[in-house]
Amino acid sequence: MLSIGELARRTRVSVRMLRHYDELGLVKPHRVDPATGYRWYSASQVGRVDSLVALKELGFTLAECRAILDENVTVEQLHGMLRRRHAELDDRIRADLRRLDEVGRRLRSIERGLTMTNRMLRLTPLPALRLLQVRTEVNDTTEISRVTGPLFEALRDRLAAAGTAVEGAGIRTFYGRPGGAGIEVAAAVEAPDIVPDVDGVELVDLPTVPSGARVVHRGPATEIADAWFTIDTALENRGLVSDGLHRQIFLEPPDQNGDCTVELQCPVRPSGHCE
Repeated sequence: MLSIGELARRTRVSVRMLRHYDELGLVKPHRVDPATGYRWYSASQVGRVDSLVALKELGFTLAECRAILDENVTVEQLHGMLRRRHAELDDRIRADLRRLDEVGRRLRSIERGLTMTNRMLRLTPLPALRLLQVRTEVNDTTEISRVTGPLFEALRDRLAAAGTAVEGAGIRTFYGRPGGAGIEVAAAVEAPDIVPDVDGVELVDLPTVPSGARVVHRGPATEIADAWFTIDTALENRGLVSDGLHRQIFLEPPDQNGDCTVELQCPVRPSGHCE
């Protein structure tokens, strides 16, 4: 007979885990001393513990391990379970590789963006704009790109129905309200000289901003969010922070490769200044 400590040494499974397996009924002691409560195991149970560890390392749940060890699973059934586990692991690896590629892309995007932003950042007033827009609200900056496409489609459809041609590639604005109460996002175009009255479309006048930052981003549209991140970093290095309504003005819409030219504009203030 083997004590629980001896079984732990032979199988390289902790005493605590062997007690847990006992509680779950996975590896019951061959005998428990009624006077001391010591657990004693037979030598044959070393193989059961080793099999349990091997199955766990393959990713099987404890319930699946119990079924394999206790329910006389046939070779065909075990083969099917292993094939399913193989497919699950294959799917997970593919998903992890996709995530790894995305992390690499983001790293390269931010590195390129920091270089370009530090070279091209201009601190200058932002012009007044008169816009026709539709807007919505999101809870987080990660949701902005998801809603802007449908917003632009709604804007163009409503203007087209009113007989107004849409010129230019479009303007996106967003503003995070103080206190974390959501982010207002709008898709807009510059208003024509004669402004139509279109149901569901707002006419807004953005005032001149005396202190602003501007950067032209040329590259994949998918990297625009990273470009905004690099602007915040570049401003921080200059003792500034972005503050207020952000403007994203498409100078050239995304081409068939997804590349675009867009000017990113935001009001700025000294980082130590609070309004």
